[in-house]
Amino acid sequence: MELHQRAWLEKRSFVLLPNKLKLYLKDTEGEYENYISYENLKSEAQIRCRKNSKLLFVTIAAISFAICILLQGLLINQGFNYAIVVPLTIAAIFATLYQVKKQNYVIVETFDRKKVIFLRDKPNRQALEKFLNQLWRHRKKYLREKYFYINHNHDLKQQTERLRWLLEQNIITKAEFKSAQEDWIIDKTYQS
Repeated sequence: MELHQRAWLEKRSFVLLPNKLKLYLKDTEGEYENYISYENLKSEAQIRCRKNSKLLFVTIAAISFAICILLQGLLINQGFNYAIVVPLTIAAIFATLYQVKKQNYVIVETFDRKKVIFLRDKPNRQALEKFLNQLWRHRKKYLREKYFYINHNHDLKQQTERLRWLLEQNIITKAEFKSAQEDWIIDKTYQS
């Protein structure tokens, strides 16, 4: 499954592979391609919003300038001054740009403190949610196939740590965790 996202001068593509996630980013700074293994992805996602602080500053400055012009006109008894229209128009334009450029992200972190960033509304929320659900399914299937087994060459502590990690990552349930531990202990073929 693939997800392609576009925003302003930026293109992001994500491809689910059998054992990893392929990332592709193209923006004004160049092109970037990376692969992240399913083992390295954390099992939760965060929603964040990026706001353009420069546009917010210009909007506040324009509103402040308009208020200063209004107060000056009231203090010298001129009444309403039409010079206030220009800063208010500028403030309205920048406030609109600020709202348009505000971008919501869904962030999935990795265990090595990197971030996989998805644009929340590109192409739409349903497409992103469908892709993320598929990502979690692929990850779960891959990790179960690779790590959810009894290895007779490892001791009980290593087995338990591996199972506990699978449980923490929501790959297996508590019942499966207990059952696997019991199977490992009961298995007569294990040689300590």
